[in-house]
Amino acid sequence: MTTELARPRVQRESGLSRSGSFWSIGGIYALFLMASTAPSPMYSLYQQRWGFTNTVLTEVFASYSVAILVALLLCGSLSDHVGRRPVLVGALVLEIVAVLALALASGVGGLFAGRVLQGLATGAATSAISGALLDFQRPGSNQVSLVNGVAAALGMALGSLLAGVLVQFLPGPTLTTYLLLAAGFAVAIPVVLAMPEPVAQSSPLREALRPRRPVVPAGQGLRFALMSTMVLASWTVGGMFMSLAPSVVKGMVHSYPNLISGLPVAVLAGLGGLTQLLLARWTAERAVRVGAGLMVLALAGVAASEITADAALFFAAAAVLGIGWGLMFMGAFRLLTSLAAPHQRAGTSSMIYVVAYLSATVPSVTLGYLSTITDLRTATLAFTAAASLFAAIAALSTTRR
Repeated sequence: MTTELARPRVQRESGLSRSGSFWSIGGIYALFLMASTAPSPMYSLYQQRWGFTNTVLTEVFASYSVAILVALLLCGSLSDHVGRRPVLVGALVLEIVAVLALALASGVGGLFAGRVLQGLATGAATSAISGALLDFQRPGSNQVSLVNGVAAALGMALGSLLAGVLVQFLPGPTLTTYLLLAAGFAVAIPVVLAMPEPVAQSSPLREALRPRRPVVPAGQGLRFALMSTMVLASWTVGGMFMSLAPSVVKGMVHSYPNLISGLPVAVLAGLGGLTQLLLARWTAERAVRVGAGLMVLALAGVAASEITADAALFFAAAAVLGIGWGLMFMGAFRLLTSLAAPHQRAGTSSMIYVVAYLSATVPSVTLGYLSTITDLRTATLAFTAAASLFAAIAALSTTRR
């Protein structure tokens, strides 16, 4: 989900219309998120090929999240100074380099390099996409938050699902997917160039690249800390599903294992995106409370499926978890951003992203390390217990006044 920037006046109309530009930007954001989850079904293949541990696997995943965070802090306002189109084109070019690096990777170092480049490209694009959506949305509408959440969730779902299908049925399983993604990003470049440029003035590059310090809203420290458990619960689950869940479910099945390994992220993110679309009118408090209950129930199902090695139970639990994850994801950002005064919104949004990406990174690496020194079942049970606790605290945090 991207941050919302102040909306400047669109400088001129040329090429694509405002409406066409708005929906094209949403599609490009979904494409970036498709690329972020595409490696998930391939991680087990990389492990077999190069013999690295689950700890290394989660570190590869974490490198992407850390790179996004760095890019957001350094480039969060870059498009406000130099324009939306230059930043988006640069991010698309860098993303093409990243997926080609992944396609040609000959060892773990290549995976780290590709994922870091991916994170930098996605982080740089994120704020520019957010600003462009605000620039091009229909006057009087409030579609940006919904498009952000739905595009991100459905993009992640499609990326994992399509990668799983390609890995299972096409030759060159670790090459074909990345080449198709590179082609998609190449097609997106002329689309961006056809959009009107909303930013009329430019500023010195040094000012544009000045890091913006994340802040906690004044006087809201305790409430922000409690409500941050909403982000912690949802992003911990997302991090686990994008890193180790493919390995968990692959150990439960014997037919089409590569296809099946792409389904956990697709089920979680796909249902999460549809839930946000269908229940967008729910209040943030209601979304978090219902989402927390569903997440606790579903995490118990995930734990039971790991104990019994029941793939059907795992996917049933993942479906319920996806609905809860979508509600928690939607409610968390609404509630946390509502704590900030207008002059603190940018800094507060940055702090939310710090919490979010640390929540996806630290638990995943810890989980990978635990699965290396014990086994994947023990790590999964520990994960479900911790994530359930975070979800319960998140629900309680909505009752504090």
